[in-house]
Amino acid sequence: MKKLKLHIYAIACLTLVISCDSDDKVLDEVLETYTSGAVLRTLDSSGSFDMFRTDRTFAVTVEEQDDQNGELIDRVDITVDFVDNNKEGATGDDTNLGVPFATLTASDFTIGERGLPTADFSYTMAEALTALGIDLTEVLPGDRIAINLELFFTDGRSFKASDAAVTVTGGSFFSSPFAYALTISDGITFGKKGVFPKEVNTVPGEILNDYSVNISIDDREGGDLLETLNIYRTFRDLTIGEDGTNLSQPEALIATFEIASLTLEVDPDDEDDSGTRTLSYVIPSTPGDVLSTGITLDQLALGDDFSIRYEIITADGRIVTTDEGGTEYFDVIPTTECVQLNLDTPVPGEYTIEFEDSFGDGWDGAFISVDIDGSSTDYTLESGSSGTTSFTVPEGAGSLILTYVDGSFEEEHSYTIVDPNGLDAFADGPNPNVGVIPIKVCQPED
Repeated sequence: MKKLKLHIYAIACLTLVISCDSDDKVLDEVLETYTSGAVLRTLDSSGSFDMFRTDRTFAVTVEEQDDQNGELIDRVDITVDFVDNNKEGATGDDTNLGVPFATLTASDFTIGERGLPTADFSYTMAEALTALGIDLTEVLPGDRIAINLELFFTDGRSFKASDAAVTVTGGSFFSSPFAYALTISDGITFGKKGVFPKEVNTVPGEILNDYSVNISIDDREGGDLLETLNIYRTFRDLTIGEDGTNLSQPEALIATFEIASLTLEVDPDDEDDSGTRTLSYVIPSTPGDVLSTGITLDQLALGDDFSIRYEIITADGRIVTTDEGGTEYFDVIPTTECVQLNLDTPVPGEYTIEFEDSFGDGWDGAFISVDIDGSSTDYTLESGSSGTTSFTVPEGAGSLILTYVDGSFEEEHSYTIVDPNGLDAFADGPNPNVGVIPIKVCQPED
């Protein structure tokens, strides 16, 4: 039985003290223009769901406002939706909408601290799935669970999301969506730190690096929720020659690892740390066998690309993966044509560091150290989600060494180094490599 709590407080009179004229106008518009006017204003909300921990709770506090002192309130009906955004599974589309979840009657209404009817309610993912008739094994990252509220008056009128204007559902004052949706995450922290730049340089004589990554997998249970890591490779020949020869290779499984057999690293200073599974993985490259595909370097052209896709199979048989570049389980390895200018000495001029932080609170102690001929300066993102800084390498400089020093919440940090020609010399993150940054300054195209 659901343990859903919802206490809505009755209102003796509607007294609003609004500090600015614009809020007064919004309130007047709602109460005068809409004869059925009533809102459930969001005061606070918190919680998240992932595909493993069904005891997690979503909670929200709302505040009811109308022009009849709350005397017409009859009940609040609550329904729950499941939106299946992974329809390729064995059960197909499991979307289920508008399932009855709970009802609050007039006797549940009480006055809140602000003199307005307020509501605190919460529910767990397990409670929602039970009501929906959805088994946990059918839930995948990207699926969505939503709670919908419909407020009924004693005269038969009702108010739900589709009845409200944008100024009500999403406005800064009312913020009354009548619905709360949570997208389900995978519950896994999957990290890949590349030891070398992930690219294939087709210029003869230039260095051809292996694809080399340090992989970390943390399900907060020491890997017990997971079973297998699969790695797939694809090659796309996007520059087919005049003879029509297409060297493309379809996706193929190239490695499989039992997650329980991977190295378990535990933080000795954190008694709650169950450990992270780690793996160092390399796909070797030579001019005669690029990324172990059998493709030779002279068969490649600018525009071709390779891709590496990671797939985790959970202990209960679910598949976690992505197939888009820039996502954590998918790497695109492009071909480049770079005549490197900084092999022996640094290229003089102004360089730019572009910082990004996905959470928006700066770099949490991380920084990039720039050493020019033994003189070092540290640069970081003090606050916010993005920022830039620049440094200048003078003519005649003999050395330029950039080093990334990590801080907290490394999964939030990304950066790009732009060279004096306006080209990207290196980019990394989230979870950037710690240590020397191997910038590459290429000869600009004519």
